[in-house]
Amino acid sequence: MIYPWQADDWNRLQQLRGHWPHALLLHGQAGIGKLRFAQHLAQGLLCEAQQANGEPCGACVACNWFTQGNHPDYRIIVPEALAAEAGLGNAAEEKAEKADGDEGKKTRTPSKEIKIEQIRGLLDFVGVGSHRGGARVVVLYPAEGLNIAAANALLKTLEEPPAGVVFLMVSARVDRLLPTIISRCRQWPMTMPAPDVATKWLAAQGVAEAPA
Repeated sequence: MIYPWQADDWNRLQQLRGHWPHALLLHGQAGIGKLRFAQHLAQGLLCEAQQANGEPCGACVACNWFTQGNHPDYRIIVPEALAAEAGLGNAAEEKAEKADGDEGKKTRTPSKEIKIEQIRGLLDFVGVGSHRGGARVVVLYPAEGLNIAAANALLKTLEEPPAGVVFLMVSARVDRLLPTIISRCRQWPMTMPAPDVATKWLAAQGVAEAPA
């Protein structure tokens, strides 16, 4: 699901259906739910029984795979330190620790950067065809987390995007992105929640300090 203040963004984005950009840069204030929006959009693109407004059905094989975190045509790339926020548990951290050995488990701090090794692995994914005959979708969060080597590696793919691959890049600091990456994305500024909408939503979540 998406947040109430994202409904207009969702509906306007559906106008791109049929000529979807190969890379969409969702950007805006930190903390307004951009990652959840991108994940929901990814599920909608992969859903095999989309609703009329592009929402995922939540019941097809593709949706079940997506919610279980094992859809073969979906990848999410995040820094190790943000794995839990992205719904990946500690998988990214465990993978890094395994690579570093027993000593890494004791001393290694999860990285806050998206590294070139992650992008190289992603290139293997986008280089093969779709398992389900539809789109392949990549969520990259936060885009400003790309280190220089990773950004340059990704840029080559954005310049010559593989057919059927959609990149959903999420950023709260587009000023930290390479201009060459920005220029190869369709930019989409995300709507800030109006105070009354945000207050109502916070109250519904039981946030005690939500303003009256």
